[in-house]
Formats: sequence, C-alpha cells, structure tokens
Amino acid sequence: MLEARLRRVSLLLSRTGGGMLLAAALLVAVEVTLRKTNIAVFSLGTELSSYALAVGATWAFAHVVFERAHVRVDVATQRLAPLPRAVFDVVAMASLAVFGTFLCMGAWNTFHASLLTGTISNTSMAIPLAIPQGLWLFGIGWFTLIAFYCTLTAAAALARRDLAEVSRIAAPPSVDEEISQAAGDIGEHPKAAT
Repeated sequence: MLEARLRRVSLLLSRTGGGMLLAAALLVAVEVTLRKTNIAVFSLGTELSSYALAVGATWAFAHVVFERAHVRVDVATQRLAPLPRAVFDVVAMASLAVFGTFLCMGAWNTFHASLLTGTISNTSMAIPLAIPQGLWLFGIGWFTLIAFYCTLTAAAALARRDLAEVSRIAAPPSVDEEISQAAGDIGEHPKAAT
C-alpha cells in the first residue's frame, strides 16, 4: 500500500533527523568539555549543529503530518457538524500543502543560488552550502509531497462522504484519541508509570 510506504519513509527520515540532532548535541558536549579541560580547542559544533537543526527539523515534518501532530487551532471547527468539519479539515490540509509549496520555492532559490555561485560557509570548515541546503530542500520537498498526498486522499474520502477517513487523514486528534494514545504508551512502558 502506498500510504504505508510513504509512512515508513517519513518515519525513517524523522528518526534520521533526530539522530542528526543527537549527534550534534553530543559533538557540542564533547567540544565544550575538551575546551573547559584545556585538552583541545576546536569549533565544529556550532556550524554542524545549525545544519543538523535545519535538516533534522524538515526531515521530521512529513512524519508530523502523518501523525496529525502539527499545530492547528480548531476551537470553532470542533463545534461544527461532521460534514462541514470534514470540509475544513481538507481545506486545512490543502493550506499546509500550499504553504509547503511556497517553502519549496524559497528553499530551491536559496539552494540554486548557492549551487551556481559555489558559496561556502564562512568558517574554517568551508562547507559548500549547497550540501546542507540541498538536504534541507529535500526535507521541505518531502513534507510538501506528503501534504499534497494527504490532501488528495482526504478530498477523495470527502467526495465519497467517508467522513471517518477524512478525520483519520486530516483532522487533529480528538481528546479521546489522545487519551487512548497516552494510555497505550503507558501500557507499553509500565516502568515509566511507576
């Protein structure tokens, strides 16, 4: 199934992005420790952690869309009847896809300019900026692709009047769903509850 594959890739990208952030944090910790103990002085952590933050965040965006964990103010829509609420859910997902498109255009322009001019970082590492910017662009592009996929599948479900499917794809989780998820997490990790 296409959605299952897209979810797997998005989860893998999210975990890889998280790994980048963890590696950057460890590098900064080692760098600070070595500097404080006068063993060695080097400065890689600041530059690499900024790249890791930008790339890691964008690589997690698509997984956030699948998990319906993106922030959305839905006070008004929760009071609507199911059909209008489903319409708003599809519109909200479509707006996320459109926003992603604008992000992609800006990221592409930045990446393309760096690639054409051969811009390098203004540090001792002299990293070609097209490398981290290309990884950043990939994350934004993947997020936008997933947002469009979710928009199309939610719109198709709406056309079939399958409101439960629209909700599964595009609606923010209800309070009951969040409680069930939290209870399931506690059940999976009983030591964490004690």
